[in-house]
Amino acid sequence: SPPSPPSPPPPPGSAPFSKSEMATMTKFFLNNIDIQNSGGVVASPDNNTPGGSYYYHWARDGALTMHALHITSNTTANFDTHMKNYVQWVIGRHAESDPNNIDVRVEPKYNLPSGTPYTGGWCRPQNDGPGLRAITLIAYAQTLISQGQMNYVKQTLWTGNDQVAQGGAVKYDLDWLQANYDSNTCDLWEEVQSNDFFWNRYTMRKALTLGVGFAKLMGDSSSASAYQNTLQEINSTIKSHFNGQFVFESQNRQQDAAVICAFNDGNLNDGTFSPTSVEVTGTIAVLNGLFNSTFPINQKDTANGIPGILYGRYQGDGYAGGNPWVLTSGCLAELLYHGAKEVLSSASMPSEESMSHLSAIVSHLALPHDLAQHDISKPEGLAKALVLSGDGVLTRIRYHTVSSGLHQPEQLDKNTGAEASATDLTWSYATILKAMTAREQVSAYLL
Repeated sequence: SPPSPPSPPPPPGSAPFSKSEMATMTKFFLNNIDIQNSGGVVASPDNNTPGGSYYYHWARDGALTMHALHITSNTTANFDTHMKNYVQWVIGRHAESDPNNIDVRVEPKYNLPSGTPYTGGWCRPQNDGPGLRAITLIAYAQTLISQGQMNYVKQTLWTGNDQVAQGGAVKYDLDWLQANYDSNTCDLWEEVQSNDFFWNRYTMRKALTLGVGFAKLMGDSSSASAYQNTLQEINSTIKSHFNGQFVFESQNRQQDAAVICAFNDGNLNDGTFSPTSVEVTGTIAVLNGLFNSTFPINQKDTANGIPGILYGRYQGDGYAGGNPWVLTSGCLAELLYHGAKEVLSSASMPSEESMSHLSAIVSHLALPHDLAQHDISKPEGLAKALVLSGDGVLTRIRYHTVSSGLHQPEQLDKNTGAEASATDLTWSYATILKAMTAREQVSAYLL
């Protein structure tokens, strides 16, 4: 019998994905986590992509995935065993002798399920891993402590003894970061090198800020002081990544959606690159223009009345033909929801310059009829318009993936929207799950 037609898109104002659709994607996401109870995360089960096999644990993908699991789960039972296995995975990797003549903490990827570092040719080192793991494990430690499990934290995450888990999974990573934050590294796309990528610096900033507080909590004032000193160095230069129009990833990679993901994963809600700041809104406006003009599918979708936009990676990307990526598009949706929450929680309007960007952004991403229902000159109207814009992005992702049962690929073909490159990319699911959780949080303000 012929396949049943895909279900119609949700009506405006309702969630872009239904609860049953979210359950389906969560199942695919969980299939890629804690492989054989090793704690390792497979980037994708696809062994045949334009970049070769993805059946490895990438340090970056693994940390972001486990953080997404933690913060999007409804109950501790949904994540606790997987998180404890991930803790053991990290401790095990820290104890490895490195075969590639670099510090094992900045290895990009590891074999599954053994956990041995990959020894083939690759872009090394990648120095965002220590900070991302620290962010993930400090958040988990805070949950454990709130549940009376301080002993576990002291036995695994901050032992205070270099002979036991190298001082602890969190401390060992933060110590590397404190001493080496400005070392040369490959970017998160594993293609170019610099000692000053925005993605790395902004997520490191979050890791060290959390690390200062965590070190104090664990009674280690000397580590807290060292982390604070490095944090001040990062804070003194981080704003130089804004060139007056947009936040650039690095001097050799200017217009890059990595910064969109960074605005989510490095945000501390302290006003530095906040979601409705002129720096962030200007960046969204510039990247909207870039990816709308770069990908014919964006123009076709808009002409067909499908809201939103699909983002790629960066200007001039040629990998696998240079296509939209689900994960960067998911990052944009999450950021728009965070912007809505920021407007509502502050009950105030962004600056005039930010508003000029935001007006163009919501006009681009939400359907005119839906947008006309809201007065964006007032906080609640602007927040609802930003939610509609985030919904538009996720609706466009859904439009191109619902016919394949919502299996989320790495990429979507820039001409047709069909699945491209790796299938079931874990990071793609992670950004959609986080975006939908951010949507739930802002919806609570709007009800």
